[in-house]
Amino acid sequence: MSSLAAISSIPSAFQSAQAGIRRGLAGIDRDAQAVANGAAGDVGDVTGALVDSLQQRLLVEASARMLSTADQALGALIDVKA
Repeated sequence: MSSLAAISSIPSAFQSAQAGIRRGLAGIDRDAQAVANGAAGDVGDVTGALVDSLQQRLLVEASARMLSTADQALGALIDVKA
């Protein structure tokens, strides 16, 4: 029974995708604040925040694709079952 408990603790694809989207959006918000605060200061900090914001955008896009793929797979399973 312990292996069944371990399997049930694995997050679903929907949960993982939503967590990725939340993490990415939080990162973009953090980077936007860093750019706004550092606009008159250190150029290196602003550049790093801009690069990180691009990475966060890719995380959000990948998570959205994962969510779409999971939705399509679930829809296909429901179609097969019906």
